[in-house]
Amino acid sequence: MDIGSSLLQRIKPCESGMWRKKLVGGPFEEHSDHVVSVAVSPDDRRIASGGGDNGAIIIWDIDSSEQMVFKSLVKHTGRVWSVCFSPDGQRLASGSFDRTVIIWDAETGAVLSTLQGGGPVFCVAFSPDGLKLAHGTRRSIRVWSTDNAELLLKIQAHQDFVASVLWTPDGQQLVSASHNKTIKFWDSLNGTQIGQPCTGHTKEIYSLVISSDGSFIASASFDNTVRLWSTKSHQQIGQAFEHATSVIFVAISPNGELLAAFGTDPSYDFYFAHRSKVKLGHNLYAEALSDANKVIELNPSSYIGYELKHAALHGAQHYDDAFDAFTIMLSRLDDASDPRIRQLRQKYVSPSEVEDAIRRAIHAQLENAPLRLIDTTTGHVCDRNAQVNGFTESTECKELLYSLMMHAPLQTDLIKKRSSSASARNIYGLNPVGTIVKLQNFCKVVRDAGYRWAWSDTCCIDQYNNVELQESVNSMFVWYHYSALTIVYLSDVPPSSESGALANSIWNTRGWTVQEFLAPKIVLFYQADWTLYLDDRSRNHKESVAITQELERSTGINARALVAFRPGMRNAREKLRWASTRVTTLQEDIAYSLFGIFGVHLPVIYGEKRQNALGRLLQEIIAHSGDITALDWVGQASKFNSCLPAEISSYKALPCMLPSLSEHDIHNSVSALRNNIVAVESASKLYTILEHLGVPRFANSRLQLPCITFPLTEVRRSTGGDGDKCFTYEVKADGLQDLLVTTGDKLVQFSPARRTRQTFLFVRPWNRYDLDFTDESQSVDDWPDEPGDDELVTRGLRLLVRLSRPFGALLLAQQRGGEYKRIASDNNIIAQVRDTTSVDDMMDVRTLEIL
Repeated sequence: MDIGSSLLQRIKPCESGMWRKKLVGGPFEEHSDHVVSVAVSPDDRRIASGGGDNGAIIIWDIDSSEQMVFKSLVKHTGRVWSVCFSPDGQRLASGSFDRTVIIWDAETGAVLSTLQGGGPVFCVAFSPDGLKLAHGTRRSIRVWSTDNAELLLKIQAHQDFVASVLWTPDGQQLVSASHNKTIKFWDSLNGTQIGQPCTGHTKEIYSLVISSDGSFIASASFDNTVRLWSTKSHQQIGQAFEHATSVIFVAISPNGELLAAFGTDPSYDFYFAHRSKVKLGHNLYAEALSDANKVIELNPSSYIGYELKHAALHGAQHYDDAFDAFTIMLSRLDDASDPRIRQLRQKYVSPSEVEDAIRRAIHAQLENAPLRLIDTTTGHVCDRNAQVNGFTESTECKELLYSLMMHAPLQTDLIKKRSSSASARNIYGLNPVGTIVKLQNFCKVVRDAGYRWAWSDTCCIDQYNNVELQESVNSMFVWYHYSALTIVYLSDVPPSSESGALANSIWNTRGWTVQEFLAPKIVLFYQADWTLYLDDRSRNHKESVAITQELERSTGINARALVAFRPGMRNAREKLRWASTRVTTLQEDIAYSLFGIFGVHLPVIYGEKRQNALGRLLQEIIAHSGDITALDWVGQASKFNSCLPAEISSYKALPCMLPSLSEHDIHNSVSALRNNIVAVESASKLYTILEHLGVPRFANSRLQLPCITFPLTEVRRSTGGDGDKCFTYEVKADGLQDLLVTTGDKLVQFSPARRTRQTFLFVRPWNRYDLDFTDESQSVDDWPDEPGDDELVTRGLRLLVRLSRPFGALLLAQQRGGEYKRIASDNNIIAQVRDTTSVDDMMDVRTLEIL
């Protein structure tokens, strides 16, 4: 306190708050607009001044007759808020509302470097050794190397604009003042805050100055005071110096004994405010902006000047600057002493709230969007960051931001609607040959349809980026589904083709094209000359009966699925049949192209070959759905697992159609069996066993298959067959009627008199849905946990009747390790139980491990 007392005794401000000195040189009257920043060179021979809206800077020579060294160093595009000389006087730094800092050669006027401010720049300051430059912007301080323009440090300093920044004389600390009424001290090497902030001002702080010995600082505020602070304790020294008006600038004499404060005269602000509103009404935005800035200068603590400024900047479509002015306006409303003015704040939405809502909406849209898109207006292929920037920097987004801020409460529905429109090669600049022509025409069609973003697998997937490739393959179905429009180009369908050309197109034979029509909601087919197929000019060819019927006939996919397909694992056998006639360039792709159809997400491993890729997909389907229809195929067995096919074409044939019983027949059969006490007891027991049987599982390519087994008792070669290529065997099995098996596999012959060491089984893969629901809308899981005795008997007998019908059997051969392999898979094997009442023949229920 002794230091503070002695200091206050020495500092005596002038009564008017101004320096009392005679005029030296000048007046300097070359600026075309008002001056908002001034700096004096270290040798006191020159003055630098920053102009208003024209961004001009002039360096004046006090002693010369011309009174000016450089006239209008115009490089900034906005108001120059701050200028300062380097300690040696050879460089000049300027900070502007155009978000840049420029370092000039003070001798020649040349631009030495341009630094990106990160927002409007309000203050600049060289370090005492001149090797660093600090500037303040919205919420942060940035420190640069003046030698190579390298950003050395970024400090998140305040919650509002950094109005003033300075260095301590030893260069070890930075001091900043903000519109949030605080002064903070920072370590200039690492940006950490030192001590507690200085608090006491009740309104925004505009400027700081430090004494030559670094012992105290002075701050000027809109609360009409100048306050002194100890740089050691960060405490206020003595009482505040009162001023008649808001204080903008403060200065300390070199010996620290005199203090000068510069205030404002608010008497003219109403005149400029009125004139600005009149000019806004006539769309004279530049003139309205000039008057709005005068209002701010005369009364910076009022919201009115910033309200007018943001209206003028928005009218001139300078959205970034308008946004900054609007933000300041809101802070003025929040800090107003008059409660009626503070209430006006409720009309507006916080910019940060709107920005967050827009950002969330954009990311929600991009969750279902490709990683790369083509900008159809420029032809550039844009990654995810470029897509986000493309929207956030667009005029549409800025208009959206403005309109949402101006009307509380926040309109989230409008955000979702607008955001959905949300390193590179120029597609239009490529040599128009081959597939490039197709790509260019595609982009033009999309652009002419009113869409900015387009996706094509030709150029929007980095095939050499494994992570991107994985996500693209697994997400492609979703991208198609959420697309606003999917365009299918039929390169081999000539103009003016008649119905049937689509069915015969090569497009209709490719594996990847299944999802191109199933996934999207809206599809348009284009012929070779980029005219619409069948000249159908409707908005959606999925709504065309002629086109849908043509596709239904050619693909075998029912019309309902073509129009409104939903991915999933139900009816797996049917979906596999859709792809059974399709081909892909890379053999693994026939499986990968079905990931989206079944709604699975699996690793993409190019080079694993067809059987492994298809095996992994089928394994996922069976293991997660319990659907054993995927085991219903005829052809060569896969090396992945013998119960799975080697080729997708094995599903080409329709599922084996077996005779079924009507409900009347089932009822009569159940009634007849009720008189057989042994059958009733055995049926109930079998039902209980099967009800608690697990579902198929895969582990390390081995299938754990629940099934009803029938051991073979005799195999004899028949005279039928096709020589050495196909063999027919007469086969007997416990509980089954005798049957013939025709296969290209050679079976080991044996009879009861000469048994073989190898075990063969006919198995009926267990499908839990064979438990038979009398109500089709009811699932097994919806049944009571403990049915009554009579209900259990009925269920068991109904199951027994169903199991007595012919079924598709698998022939398994036991291996040395005890596991089994499927054999004779090249033909259907239709088996049937010998006697319905001999339930015990069907009681051999197991879960087999199949290789």
